[in-house]
Amino acid sequence: MKEIDNSENIILGSGDLYIVEFNDAVPEDATIEIDDNRAGNIKGGATLEYTATSQTVKDDKGRVSKTIVTEEDVKLKTGLITWSPAYLQALIETARVTETGKSGQHKHRTYKLGGLANKTGKRYLYRFVHTRDDGRKLRITVTGKNSGTISIAFQNDNPTQVDAEVTAQSLDSDGTLVIMDDELTENAT
Repeated sequence: MKEIDNSENIILGSGDLYIVEFNDAVPEDATIEIDDNRAGNIKGGATLEYTATSQTVKDDKGRVSKTIVTEEDVKLKTGLITWSPAYLQALIETARVTETGKSGQHKHRTYKLGGLANKTGKRYLYRFVHTRDDGRKLRITVTGKNSGTISIAFQNDNPTQVDAEVTAQSLDSDGTLVIMDDELTENAT
């Protein structure tokens, strides 16, 4: 049976999002995929979008033409209904998080967003991991910055959710924008 005809390869379900600071090299899976790096709990899954912009050049008589890709764009979109403070700091470069409180009193976590003087200049690596029923993992890795609007809505009939749209930047000197790592079964060809 061909691998493409195997119903076990149907990808169904969500996954986990991990975030670590990116320092020009992708860390090992075991370094990234730990609970301390998990961004929160996903609502609505994740979407990877690849867009190519191309240009077609033709001669004046229309006899020959050539199409070339002139630009590539990769976006990773996901939303969380619970999130760690590090998640907002990774998405919003000017975010600061502080925790205060005395013993016996309510503690407070304060998020401050904005103020261009507060930009950190840090780069983050985003790793989405989908785990199949048999335990095999499909990993999607990008580094980049949030390029979408961050909305935090408080509604009666929907959970508060933080959606992100990370526009990928190069992961390496080859210009790789996304790494998709799919664990195969032992008998896959």
